[in-house]
Amino acid sequence: MCGRFTLTEKTNGEIAELLRMEGPAEIPSRFNIAPSQPVAVIRLKGSDKDQAIIPDALLPEREAVLMRWGLIPHFAKEVKNDRPLINARSETIADKPSFRGPFRRRKCLVPADGFYEWKRGGTSPIPYHICLPERRPFMFAAIWEAWTGPAGEDWLESVSLITKDATPEMKKIHHRSPVIVAPEDYDMWMRPCDPPDRDIFSKLSTSLDSELEMYEVSPYVNSARNDGEQCIKPASEDQFKLF
Repeated sequence: MCGRFTLTEKTNGEIAELLRMEGPAEIPSRFNIAPSQPVAVIRLKGSDKDQAIIPDALLPEREAVLMRWGLIPHFAKEVKNDRPLINARSETIADKPSFRGPFRRRKCLVPADGFYEWKRGGTSPIPYHICLPERRPFMFAAIWEAWTGPAGEDWLESVSLITKDATPEMKKIHHRSPVIVAPEDYDMWMRPCDPPDRDIFSKLSTSLDSELEMYEVSPYVNSARNDGEQCIKPASEDQFKLF
């Protein structure tokens, strides 16, 4: 799974360039983004409209919005915070009632420059930060949903990140990993597709997976209340552990 991630302001210009957006994407630095918090989401304008037959060159502009991390199904009677749907499995996303509608019509991207996983097996889980070289930004594959209260009194947009079976290297830490979308696949991923393209995950490039670096960080990151640069510092300055 992917339960925490990072996105720092030093990547704003790079994100704007990746997304072909005018001007920098003004996103404040976050070193420990946690479930139920607002996260930056990139989607196509008018994502609910029929865009399946529009050529990529004519797809609507991309827009950046904030959403709650933890998808709330449209049929939910209330917002529950005990077990938010922060992740959707790529293997079952097309069939699960909570995810199949958004997978068809509301796919999106979530920018990041790293994420955390905890290696289990000892007396306590060991946190690792996973990122690209030089902490280059990248995009998680995600889906979003709009929820309204039973009497129409509330309106909330929420998002889930998509996970897949981990690569052999990643399995040294965790058996699941987030789906990362390469720049050349942004349009293919965000395009609505109804009926769903069940093979889309096999079409996405996995080139960025092989570039990921992993190093142990301090247990300081374990608490979602901690959100400073200390979260991403190596546990030992003398041993910067990379697999």
